[in-house]
Amino acid sequence: MEADYAVVVVTYNRLELLKECLEQVENQTVPAKRIIVVDNASTDGTAEYLRKHKQNHAHYRIITCLENLGGAGGFEKGIQESAREKADCILMIDDDAVLESNYMEKIMAARQRYPGYQAFAGTVMTAGRIDTFHRRNIARPGLRLKNCPEDCYTGLHEGQPFACDIASFCGMVVDRELVGKAGLPCRDYFIWFDDTEYSIRINRYTRFLVIPDAKLDHKTAADRPEYPHRRYDWREYYGIRNRILCVKKHGNALDRAVNGADMFCHIVFRNWLFGVVNMDGYDWAYEKRLVREAYRDARSMDTVRKGIPEF
Repeated sequence: MEADYAVVVVTYNRLELLKECLEQVENQTVPAKRIIVVDNASTDGTAEYLRKHKQNHAHYRIITCLENLGGAGGFEKGIQESAREKADCILMIDDDAVLESNYMEKIMAARQRYPGYQAFAGTVMTAGRIDTFHRRNIARPGLRLKNCPEDCYTGLHEGQPFACDIASFCGMVVDRELVGKAGLPCRDYFIWFDDTEYSIRINRYTRFLVIPDAKLDHKTAADRPEYPHRRYDWREYYGIRNRILCVKKHGNALDRAVNGADMFCHIVFRNWLFGVVNMDGYDWAYEKRLVREAYRDARSMDTVRKGIPEF
């Protein structure tokens, strides 16, 4: 099968995972014309490895960042570079995504069979199970995100493609001409919700067609603790802030009101309540500071945080 596609991989301090990721990118049954790796200022030997690796792989393009731009900034740089390569389409993955060898063969065949779509995605597997978080639909009001259930992948018409509104950068494939219309990911998001915001812009022109038989293994933790036992880390700041920014940008007045009520009930009030009752013997002070800063920064993005914020 003739194919003309580029791959964008964003990496930061996960050299061993990156090696496995690139091995499977190189072993695709339909090879990529160009592989672009964005190194977000890694300090674990990634830069040296990529420098040596490129010497034997002429189709590689390495972008070494002077600072960690996060996934959002990394994909912005990588997609911008890949668009210059004039490839027909672009595959986006993180360094912890391990493609099955026929991933792009399945996607490229779907591009030919379903010319009405300009964006595609496969099935994300985590610890041997379908991770439904990565393919979602928008529910209104509030721009709520609903995971596509497993039945979409394994139901009555198992293996048949289905459409969705939102795809994560874990296996997203977009036509190059679509990038010209939708633009680039928003670098200021740093991490989290950058792919959601980008998907919403893509939805102006096409939905995503999910190809269940195109699979990848996402090497991340399969389960996260649920409330009240879940503790926030610095990433939650970006999740809260960017969720507000995304709805503010793409939602109407009702969406913003409903989202505001949802977030207040599930984030602000809950963390305050947990702190009052000393849930699990934990004072929740860090969570409350983080939420306060996320809300404050969402109101004004004059100063854009990068990296790990301190609260």
